[in-house]
Amino acid sequence: MSPASSPRPKPRRRPLWWLLAAGGLLGCLGQVWLGLRGPRALEQWPETPGWQPWQVLAPGVEYARANLSAPRRLKCHAVRIDLHHPALELVVNAQSDEPNGWIRARFPSSLLRQLHAVAAINATPFSPEAIWPGTLVSPAGLAASAGREWSPKLQNLDALVQRADGRIEFLQGSQSVAGASLGVGGFLMTLRGGTNIGETVPQDASTTVGVSADGRWMFWLTVDGGQRAYSEGATPRETAEIQRGLGAHDVLNLDGGSSSTLVTGTGWFGAEVRNRPRHPAYSGLQRPVANVLAVRVKRSDR
Repeated sequence: MSPASSPRPKPRRRPLWWLLAAGGLLGCLGQVWLGLRGPRALEQWPETPGWQPWQVLAPGVEYARANLSAPRRLKCHAVRIDLHHPALELVVNAQSDEPNGWIRARFPSSLLRQLHAVAAINATPFSPEAIWPGTLVSPAGLAASAGREWSPKLQNLDALVQRADGRIEFLQGSQSVAGASLGVGGFLMTLRGGTNIGETVPQDASTTVGVSADGRWMFWLTVDGGQRAYSEGATPRETAEIQRGLGAHDVLNLDGGSSSTLVTGTGWFGAEVRNRPRHPAYSGLQRPVANVLAVRVKRSDR
């Protein structure tokens, strides 16, 4: 048989195990990048209800979590920040270049990486609800960063601002935002001057920010909700009491529900989702948000 008429060699097929391994690796990388939480059954929580010890994320920034049984089954995640620590600064992501005050919603983990932050929480309410990153949304309340207010405070909603001298203030009603270096809007205060003024409805996932009486400590708290047999959610009045237990004297209820997310700069790709967000596609996938309140270590070249 001449070389010209010799049969062609059959293409070599890659073994099935190779394809499965490659698919598994890509899936794992995608899961890590998206901050996707694994199945709830694989989570390990102490059998005894209560808060676990604080873990240091960076000097002046600590994280803790709690598996509570009262007022009902709750999974809670908290960050404690020393506002007097000279190496730390609070930051809020800037507005995008979209016209008319719109912004493209992004995962909290993406915003944390962009800001080079140690930790971040979702902040200002917005509409419409975003399912995937890139959705155009409009903040419903204050959003200010680097001294620039790019979404105004609403008169019927409260807000948190940081003044140029570093002081944290909670604004209610028509109180002025002028002179704030950064700020985020929320719904209403739930703890004011140590008095619980939180509403008794709704019972849902929540994100709150609190400050101690002396103004030194800031507390972030997320309570997962709407997940039966895991974490059923809490009311604003109940989250105010949890914040009081952490040491807060004044507390603001930020955006909640399926937006509630607490992210830290740990894990692969520099971000780890600590709580279990309630995404409609999968319980444990983040929802894109309009902005975050974050804390980072100062850098001289920034």
